[in-house]
Amino acid sequence: MGILMQFVGTAERMVLKDMKVTFPKSSGGYLTVKAVDAQSGEALGGATIVVKYPGGLKAHTLGESSDQYTFRIPVSDTVVIVTVRVTKNNYIPWEGEVAVSK
Repeated sequence: MGILMQFVGTAERMVLKDMKVTFPKSSGGYLTVKAVDAQSGEALGGATIVVKYPGGLKAHTLGESSDQYTFRIPVSDTVVIVTVRVTKNNYIPWEGEVAVSK
């Protein structure tokens, strides 16, 4: 009976998927964040992207058929380091940093 209960408990677990995040543009004060399913390459519509930079924070939730969004980042020096976090239900959260040039 204990083995059966372990099997049922295992079957009910949700498997988290992995996402792939890239930055097609990170210059001219603009940062484009692209998020897709790591396995299929399909758009990760509905994902929330949060960017933090010195002096501010911006966020955007992708539309259902969208896979990217472009943020305007205030760059006072030559380069600003931006922290990017992407989250979506049933996916492992992704976080990283990128340099955005003026």
